[in-house]
Amino acid sequence: MDFKAIGKIFSGLCQCGAWGCFDEFNRIDVSVLSVISSQIKTIQNALIMKLDRFQFEGTEIAMDGRMGIYITMNPGYAGRTELPESVKALFRPVVVIVPDLQQICEIMLFSEGFEMAKVLAKKMTVLYKLAKEQLSKQHHYDFGLRALKAVLVMAGELKRGSADLPEDTVLMRALRDMNLPKFIFEDVPLFLGLIGDLFPGLDCPRVRYPKFNDAVEDAFTEHGFVMLPDQVDKVIQMYETMLTRHTTMIVGPTGGGKSAVIDTLCRAQTKLSIPTKLYTMNPKAVTVVELYGILDPVTRDWTDGLLSNIFREINQPTEKKEKRYILFDGDVDALWVENMNSVMDDNKLLTLANGERMRLQSHVALLFEVADLQYASPATVSRCGMVYVDPKNLKYEPFWRRWINGRSVKSEQEAFDAFFNKYVPPLLELILEGVMAGKNVPKLKTIVPISDLRMVTQLSVILDALIPDVGESGQTASTLGTDTMEAVFLSALCFSLGGPLLEDGRVKFDEYLKQLASLGSANADTAKPGEIPCSKATLFDYFFDIEANEWKAWSLAVEPYIHDPERLFTEVLVPTVDTTRATWLIEHMIRVRQPIVLVGETGTSKTATVQDVLRGVDRESNLILNINFSSRTTSLDVQRNLESNVEKRTKDSFGPPAGKKLLVFMDDMNMPVVDTYGTQQPIELLKLLLEKGGMYDRGKDMQWRFFRDISYLAAMGKAGGGRNEVNPRFLALFAVFNMVFPEEDTLQHIYATILKGHLQTFKKEIQDLATPITKVTLELYSTIVKELPPTPSKFHYIFNLRDLSRVYYGLSLTLPERYSDCQSFTRVWRNECLRIFHDRLISAEDKALVQGHMNDLVTSNFRDTSDVVLRNPILFGDYRAALNPETEPRVYEDLQDFDASGALFTEILEEYNQTFNPMNIVLFEDALDHATRIHRVLRMVNGRLRGHTLIS
Repeated sequence: MDFKAIGKIFSGLCQCGAWGCFDEFNRIDVSVLSVISSQIKTIQNALIMKLDRFQFEGTEIAMDGRMGIYITMNPGYAGRTELPESVKALFRPVVVIVPDLQQICEIMLFSEGFEMAKVLAKKMTVLYKLAKEQLSKQHHYDFGLRALKAVLVMAGELKRGSADLPEDTVLMRALRDMNLPKFIFEDVPLFLGLIGDLFPGLDCPRVRYPKFNDAVEDAFTEHGFVMLPDQVDKVIQMYETMLTRHTTMIVGPTGGGKSAVIDTLCRAQTKLSIPTKLYTMNPKAVTVVELYGILDPVTRDWTDGLLSNIFREINQPTEKKEKRYILFDGDVDALWVENMNSVMDDNKLLTLANGERMRLQSHVALLFEVADLQYASPATVSRCGMVYVDPKNLKYEPFWRRWINGRSVKSEQEAFDAFFNKYVPPLLELILEGVMAGKNVPKLKTIVPISDLRMVTQLSVILDALIPDVGESGQTASTLGTDTMEAVFLSALCFSLGGPLLEDGRVKFDEYLKQLASLGSANADTAKPGEIPCSKATLFDYFFDIEANEWKAWSLAVEPYIHDPERLFTEVLVPTVDTTRATWLIEHMIRVRQPIVLVGETGTSKTATVQDVLRGVDRESNLILNINFSSRTTSLDVQRNLESNVEKRTKDSFGPPAGKKLLVFMDDMNMPVVDTYGTQQPIELLKLLLEKGGMYDRGKDMQWRFFRDISYLAAMGKAGGGRNEVNPRFLALFAVFNMVFPEEDTLQHIYATILKGHLQTFKKEIQDLATPITKVTLELYSTIVKELPPTPSKFHYIFNLRDLSRVYYGLSLTLPERYSDCQSFTRVWRNECLRIFHDRLISAEDKALVQGHMNDLVTSNFRDTSDVVLRNPILFGDYRAALNPETEPRVYEDLQDFDASGALFTEILEEYNQTFNPMNIVLFEDALDHATRIHRVLRMVNGRLRGHTLIS
């Protein structure tokens, strides 16, 4: 709020003689507070002088002496500011200390009709004191006055509903039922132990709401969920919490079933003739201004926000007996949620910056679905009822049961269930707990954090892709033999449970998987069902071909590389086992519309592999959208990109043109900047889009829009070096696959193949250089990586496979007319290595090290031509024909020496001086050297400067 909005409220208070309570006053910006102090001083002076009218903000207004201004604030929380001395001096401070909880409990219990109020109040306060001291410290735990009050209100309702029960039993039940929902798995027995000590011998069953319990169970069954007492109880706990609180937070890590609990609650209430509407939004997907609205500081025009618009809509009076909930499905932080404090407490009032005040109606409630509350202030936590959903109560078996029950073939259900019980629990123990055959071993590391439920979900998706009800070969799954189905299951395990594992972990995973399988081995590149092929290192090197009904090595499926001179170097992809495997997986995930993310180190061909897949899709039925993320990417950028590639189908439905699918590829997905509270705004928008299938319009109408027929692919590097950890709740929507770093043999194959393809039109003696040049390049690269690691003073000494590719890109600029012998081609190779590796170095010692290695490599591998290859200066460029490119093609060539280069640059400079403001430059040798190197960079990739930084 700005000073004009506050002044408008002050003006109203003065004229009508009302009292104004300004809650959370210290959340106003300091610059605004300094102006407010002068406004209050003006009002104070008018009151002291007992004026009937006075000048306020340029207008003469009436003064009613009964007016008063009160402020309340919590000091020291995140998002609060220290009040300026000029403001402090205008108010009389009143410190509100911690109240006597026992006396409050006693009075409230008496008012609720408890005769043993004194004894019960003592027990209640002692229980909360012990719980605060002995239970674990969690961000969502609150044992303060608001939590006590909610229990007391519930106790009063239970006493009136069960008059025949003893009072201590009633209070014990209220304490247990109101507190258990918020405890994590480990704290539940501790709390029950404390209650047992304070209320010995008492044991009262949970209150059952017959109609509601039945409706919850029906809602679970109708949607194919497995009936779990813990999950049903969570829905009941949430229902009970919402009886005493109009704001409820459902908290817990991904994979606990939070969304299922909320949806089931709404469906159960709808079954009981209480229609329940859920308005889902992610508050972190937009800015705070877009959320609450903004008042133009100049024109005073009000622009409504997304939340204020929804708030106004659902607070409309209704004649029906219905419920309306706003679900905030996103991170809670001190920036946006503190504005809701007056809504979440007993005031139920949302005050907007334009002075509009909206009261939360009785049929409306607020729900929050969050992973944790580490950035929420105690003021926020105390205002909300808490329900903690622990993944340990759910685990992965219910999801598997639901998936198995959804398969139509009985024999297939039994077979897959047997394989699941045989392989999955022990493999998950190995990965997540480090238990192998009952012995403790190191846990297997994954490329990103991933839960057991996510791995099992990924397994089911891959099985759906491999064995749909009717396979691509036309045979139904029921005709596949048991051995064949086990082979498919083993193959799917490598891509699901083994997919996110690091390279070392895959070896241990493979070893244990083969041990569990206990099948015969076949030492060949193919194997029949019932056998496990062992000629390659691991099972990750094989796939099971259902049509051929046999295991095949991925090396057999690698297509030969066909060189296309017209293709840009950046689009070249040499098929390898790694890229073929990833391509196969991507194509299967696209088929079942499962979002997939490839994660790996820089240079592991993530982007190139996905782009190669996208180039091969049918353009008649598919549209492609590439979104490159950076630290500057915002959620609005992503939304505008998507909206510009879809069209309106119905009132609230959007998608690609009819009959087409949109494939969205998000590169460097973890690059967007992380805000103060650990959130990436574009990721939160995508989470809403992928999870709910739509998002809100960012224009004037702010209505929900569904997006249909869109598939999502993504690639990202490991966290670190500008890349950030991605929200686990978002990653849980993707199939995750680790792109491992290629082995040296693979690198030799890739770059030698590229070079051989380019040299097809050169002389035979130059073609024969492809393999030795690749060998020495990889040797040089390995030496540089090992001996020149990055340090704080040499932070840019980061060498990866992209640098190797740049060397070969430079070699691909050569033409057979200018490079007719081995020495000229080896010389251009030396130039490219110097430009890519040597030019990055900043100390004479490092430069001497690289030059020494290069000299040794040239001398030992190209002895006959070493004198010419090692001759200095080494100047390569295509600016010989820079002044007349129309008549003579620009050719990348050896410019021999500084005399030739100086003559060319002098001619170019004279031409430039005749057209533009003259530059008087002395072209000494170092200047020519630098100019040649910079010119080479600028000419790369059709003039686009890619990934080069000039450091001086």
